Amino acid sequence: MPTVTLTSDPVNPAVGQDITLTVSVSQTNGSTAGFYLTTANPAPGAFKAIESGTDATDTQVMHTMPRTGTGGTTTFKAKWTASQATGVEFDVYAISANGDRTNRGDGAGSSKLQLLIGCTGGTYYIDQDGDGYGSTDPAYAPRKDCSVPPGYAAMTGDCDDFRAAVHPGAVEQCDLKDNDCDGNVDEDVVDQPYCEDHDGDGYGVMGGQTKVDCKPSAGFGDCTGDCDDHDANVHPGAAESCDGRDNNCDGKIDEGVRMVCGVGLCARYAAACTASCTPGAPFAETCNGYDDDCDGVVDNGSNEQLCGAANVPCVQGHCAGSEPGTGGSTSGGGSAVVGGSAVTGPGQSGATGLAPSSNSGGCSFGAAVSARGWMWVGAALMAAALAFRRRATRR
Repeated sequence: MPTVTLTSDPVNPAVGQDITLTVSVSQTNGSTAGFYLTTANPAPGAFKAIESGTDATDTQVMHTMPRTGTGGTTTFKAKWTASQATGVEFDVYAISANGDRTNRGDGAGSSKLQLLIGCTGGTYYIDQDGDGYGSTDPAYAPRKDCSVPPGYAAMTGDCDDFRAAVHPGAVEQCDLKDNDCDGNVDEDVVDQPYCEDHDGDGYGVMGGQTKVDCKPSAGFGDCTGDCDDHDANVHPGAAESCDGRDNNCDGKIDEGVRMVCGVGLCARYAAACTASCTPGAPFAETCNGYDDDCDGVVDNGSNEQLCGAANVPCVQGHCAGSEPGTGGSTSGGGSAVVGGSAVTGPGQSGATGLAPSSNSGGCSFGAAVSARGWMWVGAALMAAALAFRRRATRR
């Protein structure tokens, strides 16, 4: 390979000033040489041929016939003039030949020259993933220009210029890669235990094998607890379906998806996903914060009906002037129960998912009941007993 050099005169040209570019080719393989000169990137300027045996266009100049040099070097000259401030890179390709009119014993070489014309500019680096950091790959040479060219960045150090998440200062990920280009892999990531996951839904089961890693791997998942590790559609956070199963592993079945009918304490779930739904029987309205009579209104009625006295008003589920939990009010949560599930009425805070009772109109209260409230419960129990006796007598 011959030695090829490219120089400019002047070294710091101005806009509109002719630049003389000189190509020198060592006579490594003989005294005969040829060349091709162009710009690496489009630039606002034009070439001009100034020697015989050369030809030029705006974007390139080359020899039209081989040239024989002396003194160990063969040279060619051409001019280029910038029409505006710019950075420009000239690339030249040359051949040193022995003149036998074949390519036997000939050799080629190349060279490049970068100039800033009319500006101070800077050096920029190819940025193929657009993350603001240029590549350190020596195959992509940096470029001088007056401002950042498209596809380049002012900063360098990107160790993977095809992944925008990889660059100096990036957050290190658990991916066996050097995301922040500091020479280390997966440092500063958090390791945690993962549990055996048979169905591959990302949720494992407690009590089986565990693996400590910075992210789940094949066969292992989050240890939040999969209630059916043989069905990938069943796991914590899954959508509940009306299928008689606990799809989201919250301990409840078909909540929020089974048909509900009735209002207040008459609200009931359908016994099954496709079954009809029958509301429960209403109760006498009392001052307790619930819609006992199932008319869609909470604690509606006269003071005497609600609190047992015309001068005792019902205020926010309590009879005024009485201590919380007295005067006929009940402050605990209540739930209407059907088929093992409870429907909570307006303003109720009782637990759902209670065991089914033999009476589909049952009601559970979870806090202290006032003396008057116990009388009301007792009356309900007496009515139930009388109804049972009547049914027994008819039998």
